[in-house]
Order: sequence, then structure tokens, then C-alpha cells
Amino acid sequence: MLRISAVVLACMLLPACVFATPYIGPEEAMQMTSTEQEFSFTRRVPSAFDYVYDPLVHFQMGADFITTLQVSDTSAIAYGGMREGEHMLNVIQTDNTSESIWIWTHYYALTGDDAYHDNIDAAWEYCMNFPAYDEEGGDNEVTGYYRRYNCAWALRAEMEYRQVYGDSTYAAYAESCASYLCHNPMKLRGLVGMARRLNGLIMGWAVGNLYEYGAYVGNPTYVSKAVDTADSVRGWVDTNPNKLHWMEWAMEGGSVMWGVVHSWFQEHPAGLVAWVDGMAPYLNAEIDSSQYQNAWRGWAALGQYTAGEVLGSSVYMGNFKHLADTLVLNDGDSDGGIPVIDAEPDDRDQTWVTNYLGFMCMDNLLMLAGATQRDVIARESFNAVVTPLPARDAPRLRFALSGPSHVSVQVFDVAGRRVYHDDVGVLGGGYHILPLFRTPGSSPSSAGVYFYVLRSGTDVAKGKIVMLR
Repeated sequence: MLRISAVVLACMLLPACVFATPYIGPEEAMQMTSTEQEFSFTRRVPSAFDYVYDPLVHFQMGADFITTLQVSDTSAIAYGGMREGEHMLNVIQTDNTSESIWIWTHYYALTGDDAYHDNIDAAWEYCMNFPAYDEEGGDNEVTGYYRRYNCAWALRAEMEYRQVYGDSTYAAYAESCASYLCHNPMKLRGLVGMARRLNGLIMGWAVGNLYEYGAYVGNPTYVSKAVDTADSVRGWVDTNPNKLHWMEWAMEGGSVMWGVVHSWFQEHPAGLVAWVDGMAPYLNAEIDSSQYQNAWRGWAALGQYTAGEVLGSSVYMGNFKHLADTLVLNDGDSDGGIPVIDAEPDDRDQTWVTNYLGFMCMDNLLMLAGATQRDVIARESFNAVVTPLPARDAPRLRFALSGPSHVSVQVFDVAGRRVYHDDVGVLGGGYHILPLFRTPGSSPSSAGVYFYVLRSGTDVAKGKIVMLR
């Protein structure tokens, strides 16, 4: 059966079809120029976190804004899909829609407010009609970047939705997207044109999501494939760390920092701190270029946050906060939407850039705030971050160890009764994600507030867990 994507159909039906993140076809992509771009290590001085705002307020503002650009006509073929921007009502695509599912679902996880449930249901209907692995570009290992990018967002959205709502309706869709990523890695070497720069950035995003999805569903094939592919991505950037500040299409080198840390180094933690310490100086701390300026800031912020989290560095956290602040300040009309570049007027905000702000910036600021976080930024003591908060099934503790240490965790209810204990054993130095309630039947049967005590040698981290049912 011939499939015409929603974006193509929209262009057939409407006269002026413009794009923010256009699909760039193989012929044009292969002809684009690409250079190494050596990096200057002149660094900005962090601004001491002096711009104060509530990240949850801005997360909700973004979630509200994107509802205004969702196709609400139930008779439309693109019902439930997300329009690209305020001035691009005829561009409707799956990646924007998957991102929006994550934003709305995560808002419910953060607040318990299910205000966007109908929007989520409609967005899933669009994704089922226009799945990620059928987007433009085909399967070619050199030029088929768009389907890989979409599939990674699909995994991120479905994983969040299933965990928060306890609903596996779209599990088969996620399995198809995971399988697609497993069987369709992109070529990274010996390339020309746009692919030479873009493919590694795309695969960084893909392997991180494939690994986390595989770990979430307990599929060793996905985990193994993610780690193997991440090894290739790590090798690709190791040959020239300048790639960590490359910008191409809507992607930027922060995707590689995040993806490799969240895949390869989950299985090989011993080398994590040394690798991040050597690579992090190449990350962008400011984005002055135009084209996709604020999208690139989002990825740069994610890379800086990842480095700051692994290294416990106030410098990288300061860079992250600066990039997040700059994006927030781009909301000149306070409607929650963000334009793609600083120079755009306030009536040209775009959904995908707004979603980047929520996922890459505001949620990470909330993670810091949720763990009594000035300590996490300064790393003056041992700390952990709970994600998600609240959780429905399997919350995780994220923490870093300065060296090998014996780790254990206990969970108590509000009456002080111990409801869970896990003697984890010795973990190596570096960044770790520890699932709680790992053994069958160990998860608390009642919703409510619980408290964890994480011990690493003589260091202790304490915090709150909120369980949904």
C-alpha cells in the first residue's frame, strides 16, 4: 500500500509549505559541505545561577503551548498530530508528536495532574497512523537519518507513557521502533556532505534511547545492540573530540555525550569519569550560530548537564543553567513557546523547540531541585536523584561514585518501617542508575510517600520517593 506522510499530504493540500526541520533528501545532503571545525577552548564564566525561576512553571507553560498546535479536527487525516509552529500550521510530523506525548505524560508524572490525557490519546492515534519507522528518508545507512531520529523519540515517549500510566497499549509499536534501530544502524565513517556530521549525532541519540528501552523491558538483545552501536559512536568521536561541538540539521554534539553515557558506560562504568573528563571541554557552552540556534542550545544543555552530573562539576552545571536560562528568555510573549532562533518574532514559536526546552532543560532543573540540589550542583556531599518522581512501578536512583564502593539501599514508609532492602555489593567509580524494587513482589503495594537511604561506604544519601498506583 502506498503511504503518503502527513507532512507531504499537507504540502499537497496547502499552497505554501515551509519547514523548520525539513527532511533533506539524499542528493542535497550529499552535496552539502562539511569541515572539521577545530574548537577554541575559550570558556564562558558561569553566572552563579543568578537567573531565578520555577522550572515546573515553565514546563507547564510549554505543555500548555503545544496543545494549541495539535490537530483537533477528528475528521482530519492528521488528527492528533503536532504542527511544527505558529507560522507552520501545514507541517505536521511524527517526531513533534512523540516529543509532545513525552512532555504531557511527564507532566502527569511530576504533578499528578492528568489534564493532558485527551491530548495524549489523540497524539497516539496520529503516531499509529504515521509511525516513526515510515517517516521520510527510507532506510539507507548513509542518508536515512530521519527515521532513526523519529524511532528514538518514539521509544522515549512510549517508555514514559507505559511507566507513568501502567498502560502497555503501544508496546508493540515501541518494539517495532526498537527493532528498526537494531537492524538499521547508520554508517559513521567514509562519508561526505551532511551525513559526515549528522549520522554520529543521530546515532548518539538513538543508542541512549535503545539502551534505556532495552533495560526497561528487560530485552538483552536491545541492550547488547545499543552497547555495540554505542561503541562505534564512541570510537567515531574519540578520533576527533571536536565532533562534540558539531551542529548539523537539528542536532548538536550534546546528543553524543548523553547517548554514550547512557548506553556504553552503563555496561562499562570503570572508564566513565575519565572519558567524560577528557571529552567535556569540547562541548558547546554557548550557541551563537543561527539556523537552528535554540534547538542546538537544547542539545548543548543536555550534554553539559550530563557532564556535570558525571563529574560533579559546578562549571558544567553552570554552563547547563546558562543555556537553559537563554532558552527561557526566548519566550518573549510568555506563552510557553520558544522560537528556533533569537531573531524570530514571538508569533513564530515552534513545538519541537519548546519540547526540547522541557525535556533537555526544565526536567533536568527539576531533577536537581527534587534532590535538594544545590548539593548536587556543588557536589559537596554524596547525593542521589530519584527518577521518575512520582513513579508508578520502578523508580531509579541516579548517583556517581568517586571510586569503587560497597553500595546498599533501604526504603522506609512514613511510619519508619523498612519495606525494601538491597545489598547491591561493590560498584565501580563513575555514574550509576540503580533500579529499586528489583525483585518480584518487592514494590510497595500502596501509593504514597516513601524514603530511601542509599549508602556508599561511609557516605549516606537520603531522599523521598512518591509511588503512584
